[in-house]
Amino acid sequence: MSNANDYQALNDTVISNGYCVGCGACAVPEESPFTMNLNDYGQYEAVLASDRVFARASVDIEKVCPFGSGAPSEDQIGKDLFDESCDYDSQVGYYQGTYAGYVAEGAFRDRGSSGGMGTWILNELLDQGYVDHVINVRPGAEGREDGSMLFAYTVSRSTGETQAGGKSRYYPVELSEVLREVRETPGRYAIVGLPCFIKSVRLLQRQDPVLAERIRYCAGLVCGHLKSTRYADSLAWQMGIEPSRLETIDFRVKNPSAPANRYSTSAGSADRQEVVPTNELFGTDWGAGAFKYKACDFCDDVFAETADIVVGDAWLPGYVEDSKGTNIIVTRHPDIQALVDNARQEQRLELDDISVAQAIQSQDAGLRHRRISIAYRLYREQREGRWVPPKRISPSKHLKPRYEQKRQRLRVRLRDLSHHAFIGALKDRDLDTYLKAMRPVYREYKKHSHSWMTRYLWRIKGAVKRCLRLVPGFQRL
Repeated sequence: MSNANDYQALNDTVISNGYCVGCGACAVPEESPFTMNLNDYGQYEAVLASDRVFARASVDIEKVCPFGSGAPSEDQIGKDLFDESCDYDSQVGYYQGTYAGYVAEGAFRDRGSSGGMGTWILNELLDQGYVDHVINVRPGAEGREDGSMLFAYTVSRSTGETQAGGKSRYYPVELSEVLREVRETPGRYAIVGLPCFIKSVRLLQRQDPVLAERIRYCAGLVCGHLKSTRYADSLAWQMGIEPSRLETIDFRVKNPSAPANRYSTSAGSADRQEVVPTNELFGTDWGAGAFKYKACDFCDDVFAETADIVVGDAWLPGYVEDSKGTNIIVTRHPDIQALVDNARQEQRLELDDISVAQAIQSQDAGLRHRRISIAYRLYREQREGRWVPPKRISPSKHLKPRYEQKRQRLRVRLRDLSHHAFIGALKDRDLDTYLKAMRPVYREYKKHSHSWMTRYLWRIKGAVKRCLRLVPGFQRL
């Protein structure tokens, strides 16, 4: 049970230092003094209500936050859940099966961002009677206090409703409202979410017997990072739709004539619909991290290690060329493994067995950022005297090759600048305020993102130009 000291501790560490990912776990327990708020940057964050600070919540609030002090790590949670039935890898977590493939039945693959596996497993759990309800993210926010949100967690009670929750949503959501509904409505539930959200559900289940009994399965999504609402706004604005007029957005429109990673973005208002190749829009370089939550730079879980199954994109040679999309799948729960095996035998799923090494390769960039470079980011925060959340990776100032340190600093700068510059653009009612602030920093970032040979040649070219400037007649080179 929490008291005022626990609330203040969470507020003074996680929230005050920018590590709240907006999952809403701290606002779920009865008598919690926390509420969820959408800030000016378009990020959900927990807010401590001063008039309720002396309430006594039914759980230890600090230990339901995925970044909170004292909360068990993904390794600890995974061991408790999966140790008896799974093998273990330090980057993937626990696993029974590892696959690359897609859904061969129905329209799951056509309607999904990739191979359709995320929606399929939720539908299968519902169809086969394993659960009564599915908690997923769907367009619109019917019945919510803030009707301006384009996406929200809802409870789906039919396969049609579950299907509406397909596709990737690079957009903030929070769990507190929907989990309160779970507590009020008996039944068996499955939930899908990002790694930190699934971890927060597991942490709640450790202290809340109602949620532990009702939420039977957790499906995770391989994660790069979470975006604020301003990411959607910025893409639509570049397509000629001002943020105040944006009504719909699809972040992953497949292009039949291009590889799976060359998709488009579709945005709509009341009187306009636009579709543009995503790589033609500024700010879509995932590594640069525009509109990223700070918390995401301090998360070391890529493969949703506390989930019963995790699904992502198969960014692997031989799969990425297929424009229809292919999933990476890691199974952990015996029930889900059985569903996958049966559907595979019935040819409803087309799956290739792949090695753990191939699964890791499919998410190579994300793992390098989240499992290696995080050590340097932790070191920089600690060097400035700031609190950092407990992580499985220790802080270190040694990051090799050395240019990677500069690249990490530029990623942090781009992350922070995107939030502030877009606020300026909204005030000016001019998208160029954002673009002009970001582009010079992004150019500097790209210069440090080339291969070592390219950087070496750039240095030689720069040295030659400096020498030639000293020679009469070459000043203009």
